[in-house]
Amino acid sequence: MSDDVVPLKFLVAGVMIGAPGNLGGVTYGTFPAGTPPGTSQLGTRFRAVLVDGQGARTVLSAEVANDSIGQFGLNAVGSRTVAVGMVPGDGISLSSQRDVYSPASDKISVWVNPTLRLVKDAGGNLRGIWGWSGSCFWPPGANGGVGCSGPSVLDFEVAELDGTVQGPGFHQAFLQTLEPPELAAIRSTDRLASNPPPTTDDLDADPRFLRLGELFVQSSLSEVPPTGWTPCASTAFDDDFPVFASTSIPVPGPATVVVEQSWVSTTSSCSTQSPGLAAATSTPDCEISSTAYVDRMFGTLAFVPGSASAACTTP
Repeated sequence: MSDDVVPLKFLVAGVMIGAPGNLGGVTYGTFPAGTPPGTSQLGTRFRAVLVDGQGARTVLSAEVANDSIGQFGLNAVGSRTVAVGMVPGDGISLSSQRDVYSPASDKISVWVNPTLRLVKDAGGNLRGIWGWSGSCFWPPGANGGVGCSGPSVLDFEVAELDGTVQGPGFHQAFLQTLEPPELAAIRSTDRLASNPPPTTDDLDADPRFLRLGELFVQSSLSEVPPTGWTPCASTAFDDDFPVFASTSIPVPGPATVVVEQSWVSTTSSCSTQSPGLAAATSTPDCEISSTAYVDRMFGTLAFVPGSASAACTTP
């Protein structure tokens, strides 16, 4: 009966923050024998909600339109939720180069080619069909000139989004498609880069974040908390969906489609996740303390600074 395209430009799929200490690092995905070792999911789980002119909300059933090949895949998780995430066997490693980083160096992973169609059948049933377009924004000739073979996820530093640093040309090509409120919306997903920055009390009160414990680094020793966490008790149910972030998009009707994001699980079965974390420094007299958290919306680690001595290297 109808088939409408929702003008969805992007979806944030991760926020990655460097570990304290110039010999530190974090890993996501499959790194069971890496440095640091870890095995975890990286991505986000989301759903589409139609809000009509009277404010009535309908969570749409969800389908995935096309198979994907690449570092990130798109999967239906239940009947009304979808996930974009790193495919099994792949991984990302972020090695520290300095002892202390500013939030401007945080990396925000953005899915830049999502598609969403609203399809209504003769029975009046409405569903959301998720997919990806051929607009990768990659340099010409990338991927052998074939173009996108799945979701295209680009990593932007916060400084790029602020305009204080200019990234590569294909990053700029995507950013030039955005309006200032859209840039601000991407940046706002990095809670640790907000002004003023959050305290441990702020994150402890936010269900999006799970406290792991205290982290301490100096040249002779380091202490890091265990990173293991489980998204849910057993299975990712559609109704177990606390909303951590949302994006509203006007569509004909008048109506609005709201894309909501919750805790990540890229499969229906919830299993223990263990991102890799190492924290160490080679800088004499450098001492750093912070509190480590899991950002449950993306499966990544976050660090609330405690103290850092004057000897520590900074950006």
